[in-house]
Amino acid sequence: MLRLTKRMPWIEFALALSVLVAIALISDAITSRLARDQYWVEHTYQVENGIIGLRGDIASAAEARQMYVFVGDTSALAACRRALTTIPAEVAHLRSLISDNPAQLANSDDLSPVLDQWLAILSRSIESHRQDGTDTAQQIQWTQSGAAVENQAAAILDRMNGQEGHLMALRRTISAASYRKVRIVVLVSFAIVLLLISANFYKLSNELNERRHAEQAVMHLSAKILHVQDDERRRVARELHDSIGQVFTALKMNLEMAERSAEQGQLNQCRDLLLESHNELEVGLSGARTLSHLLHPPLLDEIGFEAAARWLVDGFSQRSNIQVKLEIPENMPRMSPDVELALFRILQEGLTNVHKHSESRSVEIEVIANKDSVSLRMRDFGKGIPDDVIDGFRTSNPGLGVGLAGMRERVRSLGGRLELKSDGGAVLEASVPLHLAETRAAPGEALSASHRSAG
Repeated sequence: MLRLTKRMPWIEFALALSVLVAIALISDAITSRLARDQYWVEHTYQVENGIIGLRGDIASAAEARQMYVFVGDTSALAACRRALTTIPAEVAHLRSLISDNPAQLANSDDLSPVLDQWLAILSRSIESHRQDGTDTAQQIQWTQSGAAVENQAAAILDRMNGQEGHLMALRRTISAASYRKVRIVVLVSFAIVLLLISANFYKLSNELNERRHAEQAVMHLSAKILHVQDDERRRVARELHDSIGQVFTALKMNLEMAERSAEQGQLNQCRDLLLESHNELEVGLSGARTLSHLLHPPLLDEIGFEAAARWLVDGFSQRSNIQVKLEIPENMPRMSPDVELALFRILQEGLTNVHKHSESRSVEIEVIANKDSVSLRMRDFGKGIPDDVIDGFRTSNPGLGVGLAGMRERVRSLGGRLELKSDGGAVLEASVPLHLAETRAAPGEALSASHRSAG
């Protein structure tokens, strides 16, 4: 779960990049198709313009012939001769435009001989009139023949224009559909990109807020730790003064009295005072040993977490009359010192909270260890945890108690997670990845951290 959480930013980045690449490819494909559809629409325009231009040139050439032959306008002769070269060129250009359309090529095959015949009539008519301007009857006959051939050409051009009009309607429909797809893709792409940006902004904003709250919590926790340190020092000082200090005072008085008794030859009284001093010394040693174990149990360094946990649980159960069920692997392998100390402090703080707040008469503790991580789960059957405490724990509320905040920061520094629940009692779950914990903190750092958050 932790590895997945660490990889989530990269997974989200890869997903966003994949979506953007997919959008780019789809947009490119649809845009290329739209460009191709627009090309064919433009191509149809060119064919239609070619047909219209050819019809216009035929009509202009026919009119120029009549002006030259029947009116005698010699300026029209140049237009007639120009038509003899431009019309074949236009037919060839039109044929190149429709080379992809078999039906239009067939129409072009029908048109070419008709126009050749019409151009031949035009050529003979103007050459005959140029050489002999009195051939009116022949010119009338050529006019009638030319008009008939021109009508045939017009009919073929009308057929070609009708087919191009049908193609134009079809290609406009396809182009419009492609344009709509482009708009849809652009709008969807914009929506997806906006969604990704919004999601990343929302996540970034949450992370900034969490970091700000965490910084505030750390500052608040640091201030509380200073107070706790002072309180702990005062408590240790009182303990030393009230227990060990009193023992030393009694020892001093007994030794002085024993010295005087020895000088006065009162050996029995001297022996009794020495025996009492011996007993007082045993009490002092026991108190010093107990205080030392509470501050840092030597079992944790010498034997490991398993032995220290069993010692802590047995002592807690005897002092509090709370039944504790501990499930921990026998012969549990040693872990890094920072992990063992963190688990011990979490166990110690958790039992303290059970005694202070839960009113539970029993506690269940389970420790699970494998090659990748170790987890500790503690459950009591008391009155549970208030919702505001759980919410403050999840949101890193600066007002959170030192104990819970210290446990959370201790686990977080090792790359682990700490969860707090209220389900028929309080449930505390801590999990620490061993491979990360060993590289994140040196053994001495965890030890110093334990002294900073003790209590």
